[in-house]
Amino acid sequence: MPNTEEENNRLELARRLHDGPAQKLIALGYRLDSLIGESGLAAKYRGELREIRLDLIELTEDLRDELYLISLRNLASLRVELPEILTDFEINLVLPTREERPELENSLATLVLEIARNAAKHSTGKRFWVHIQSCVDLVRLQVGDNGSWKVSIKERSFGLRLINAQVQKLGGEIELRSGDFGNEYLIEIPRT
Repeated sequence: MPNTEEENNRLELARRLHDGPAQKLIALGYRLDSLIGESGLAAKYRGELREIRLDLIELTEDLRDELYLISLRNLASLRVELPEILTDFEINLVLPTREERPELENSLATLVLEIARNAAKHSTGKRFWVHIQSCVDLVRLQVGDNGSWKVSIKERSFGLRLINAQVQKLGGEIELRSGDFGNEYLIEIPRT
């Protein structure tokens, strides 16, 4: 399970690679574009430079993809991030034992953190729970708090709209239940 120092190191590495080598590759690409556009350049060299430019584009895209993976959140990072957001809450976190695709884990963690921020801002409760179950075809989330505020996905709250939009983007379904127990989001996201 990653700790805060490991997460910070990964994010710092991603930032340094983005601000250094990635930016230099982009600048090099612009220089090549400028050379390719020279009117006096022989066709033979123009073609060769275009091939080099395409290779550089591919290399830059590979680096961008790796940077994205380095900076991704995973579900285990919720152990660190939730207490930072929900300082006055008792947190019950149940994570699946099976790891998901990094992109899916990042989306799920981002979704849970948005719900936590909403609860920290609006909830009168003191307990927050996250139960994530990985099934064959889908990932099921139960995320809620024991607050007495009543929530509706149809509310104009920007946070709630972000939560709903994120679930829709993942091709999932969301249901919000409110009652004497508090509020709970029931979310199902396809694994594919």
